[in-house]
Amino acid sequence: MADFKTHLTFGSLTGFAVAITAYLSDWVQTMYMAVLLYFATVFGSFLPDMDSDSGHPVQIIFEFYAYISAALTIYYLHDNGLSLYWRIFMPLASFFFVRIILCNIFNKYTTHRGIFHSVPALLVVFFLTLLVAWSINLPVLEKFSIAVAVSMGYFSHLLLDEIYSVKLLNPTPASKKRSFKEIISRHFGLKKSFGTALDLGFNQKEKYPGIIAYLILITLIIVDFPIIKKIVSLLF
Repeated sequence: MADFKTHLTFGSLTGFAVAITAYLSDWVQTMYMAVLLYFATVFGSFLPDMDSDSGHPVQIIFEFYAYISAALTIYYLHDNGLSLYWRIFMPLASFFFVRIILCNIFNKYTTHRGIFHSVPALLVVFFLTLLVAWSINLPVLEKFSIAVAVSMGYFSHLLLDEIYSVKLLNPTPASKKRSFKEIISRHFGLKKSFGTALDLGFNQKEKYPGIIAYLILITLIIVDFPIIKKIVSLLF
């Protein structure tokens, strides 16, 4: 399993690739948006470690979520005619709810290298980000780019964990005849963690998180279907 610094480096490289690709392909219109995509990708590369009990990724993720939650609360309440007291209290309440309560719930009820390290979780992140981005006043392709950036960062984390689950060994001598399976075993030592980051959600210790993930995914696809149709019509 790769450590925090390695994930940060790989996520940054992925972020550069996503930002440059989106800018050159005219998915985004300004360099500022390309920079935003870079940070969105780096942030996405931390997301699979939301189920970690401690460490830098958890602190970064939930502090970021807390600030975003407070900002969105301010955004949705500023024209609602509420008193100054409520316009101050509600953002603070949303911040502390995410940073303290929600973070503690994740720490208590999730297992590291669990359902968050899986393909359905990756897809949930994409469609959920797309749904959130759709509420922002941006061009359609830029909204889509944000969802792609976050999910690409997420994917970079899972991919790197799988890469670190393979240990290169000494090569098999050319003079000896071995079966294909023996050669693979000789060349590659697979750690116990191999296959736990890019699985389909069925190899978890408990079956219920996988079922829940697929139910959430199906729901998000249904909700996002009009958005998906609009994006497809623009791209093709």
